[in-house]
Amino acid sequence: MPSTTAVPPPAKMSEHDATQAVRAGVAAGTPVRQLAQTTGWSVGWVSELAKEFRQTPGAAAEEQHPPAQRSGDELEALQGCVETLSGLDAPGRRRILRYLGDLFDGS
Repeated sequence: MPSTTAVPPPAKMSEHDATQAVRAGVAAGTPVRQLAQTTGWSVGWVSELAKEFRQTPGAAAEEQHPPAQRSGDELEALQGCVETLSGLDAPGRRRILRYLGDLFDGS
């Protein structure tokens, strides 16, 4: 005869820990239902959080590993780029920014 004892649900993680787990799960491609079971949070909550992380793909990595402080040379070069961009017409700036966005989104 099968056991009538129900298996208790996993303990619910703190919101902070669950957020970190969902962030890592989204990066690893873990299904939402599995993340909900792992964290103890509802599928709806996990789904909404996962959607946010998917909409801002770089945000997860930046929060875990903030960018290193920039050197003076890098900042100077960046300032030169900004000045050059400000001299272009609006469509030219958009094309360059779209190109750079596509280039760095793939990294």
